[in-house]
Amino acid sequence: MPDLTPQPPLLIGEAHGRETVPLRNLPPGITAVTLPRITKDSDDTIHVRVPRDRRRRVSPRQVDLVADHPVSPYDPPPALTTRQLIKVLQTKTAKRWPTIQADLGDNAWQIVADLIRCGAVILRCDVVNATGYSPRSWTLTRSWAELAEDKLAELQGRQHPEDLHRELLDIMSGIPELAHEHALLATTPPGRVLKIPEGTATRAEDWRVYEIAIRAAGVWWPAQGAPRKITAKELAGRSLRDTKSAWTPARQQAFSNLIGIPFDQAVDKADTELRIRGPLQWRVGTVIADAAACRPWLALPARGVRALGMISCEARGVFLVENEDTFEQVCKIPEIADTWLCIWGKGYATDGLAEFLRGLDGLPVAAWGDLDAHGIRIIGNLADRIGRPVTPVAMTVDLYRGGTKYRQEPTKLKENRKLAAQLACDGIEALRDLAEEITRTDGHGCEQETLYNEVLPALPGLLKAVHVSGSS
Repeated sequence: MPDLTPQPPLLIGEAHGRETVPLRNLPPGITAVTLPRITKDSDDTIHVRVPRDRRRRVSPRQVDLVADHPVSPYDPPPALTTRQLIKVLQTKTAKRWPTIQADLGDNAWQIVADLIRCGAVILRCDVVNATGYSPRSWTLTRSWAELAEDKLAELQGRQHPEDLHRELLDIMSGIPELAHEHALLATTPPGRVLKIPEGTATRAEDWRVYEIAIRAAGVWWPAQGAPRKITAKELAGRSLRDTKSAWTPARQQAFSNLIGIPFDQAVDKADTELRIRGPLQWRVGTVIADAAACRPWLALPARGVRALGMISCEARGVFLVENEDTFEQVCKIPEIADTWLCIWGKGYATDGLAEFLRGLDGLPVAAWGDLDAHGIRIIGNLADRIGRPVTPVAMTVDLYRGGTKYRQEPTKLKENRKLAAQLACDGIEALRDLAEEITRTDGHGCEQETLYNEVLPALPGLLKAVHVSGSS
């Protein structure tokens, strides 16, 4: 049997960042929300457009019906038949209401309400007479859409399970790194359905996810002697015979768990938005993300943030690091990596990172960036987008004065001096003195990497001060 760690709720639900719309006679556990119309300004700050009437009241023509409570990544209603569940999972982009009624029969509305409540679908409705609604179509939630292909494979089964079982054993045969996994599968004989071995390193719960991880590892390990790193598409093509096969968050995590290396380090051209290290356990879809097995960090694709459910987190706070090399150095400091949730910020925060941090609203946030105008603005931009303070660390005037200034073209210097002058007036208050100093020195900046000797030894103490002030 697979690892049955409890199913945690998703960190980010479908209602996140949307406005509630008061409609009459909504079923219990369901809320109506505005459609997601999102724009960005020049600073990458997110703005959600909400349709309003002349009195500034929320007044949409259409709404989405979603669960009004936290939901698990995948937990179908118990009353749903296998046939009905297959019909739901076969939704490609959207399914219109007449088709839904034909698929689900006389109890369609009750079944749809159950599907909304469990986090399976989003029901698009037309608003009727301001407070009424009429079903129009549904789409799968992001979590269910990511899992649909693997769940369908599980439900529809295989014609010859014993042949597939034997094929996977053959794939692992002769690869020393997969010897233990081979032994586990060999002692788990197939019945009418294929069973995932107890104790599998993949931490997968769906056979298809497990199978893909094994097939990929069977190609990846022998390729490690090659001078060129295998690409994500190449790995899919060689192991699954389909370069277009999706590396869903669950598949990536199962493969990473199996080989013990983050996906973005194992393959070239990986779609990675977040790198995370810290004292926590996650579910990525239906796969356990094991921080101990996947050192030095957990890599998540952009869409993976929407599939995250937190099992446990004992972090003192969140620590964002702007640059990649600096993040790697921070991950090597046990006093930080074992107690803080460390994240590579990758410059200006992406939408996924901002959503992720808004979901961790109980933890203080600290950040270490380059000592330049954009490093200051990155922190201010992040604080605005997540709606809570971000404490700068190791970004002092003294460090700046003693640091090595990087080369810049004259036009770039002029632009950075202008930005620093602006931030000295209206930027994040804790960094205005640094912005003033950058203005005084004509826009010059210091990169994090040049300050390792001064900052890295002191960093645990600096973060401890942030934790203490955040707890008071």
